[in-house]
Amino acid sequence: MSDEIQNPQINVSKIPMGNGLGGALAALACMLIILLGLPELWYFVPVPLALGCGVALVLHFIRHKNPGEAWILPAAKK
Repeated sequence: MSDEIQNPQINVSKIPMGNGLGGALAALACMLIILLGLPELWYFVPVPLALGCGVALVLHFIRHKNPGEAWILPAAKK
């Protein structure tokens, strides 16, 4: 046997998922499967969903002077 310990768990970070619409649909499908399997979580869905939509709207409507310019300010100015 090798010295490494075998880990039979699924590592979500290793699952390839596309970006854009395909990734969004896959993420929504995973959420739906979990929510259907655990009905106790239904009470906690509206608040995070509303907060997530609110943050997305704020980030969408924030406009910057130059789209390619970094919007995080440096710690010390020269």
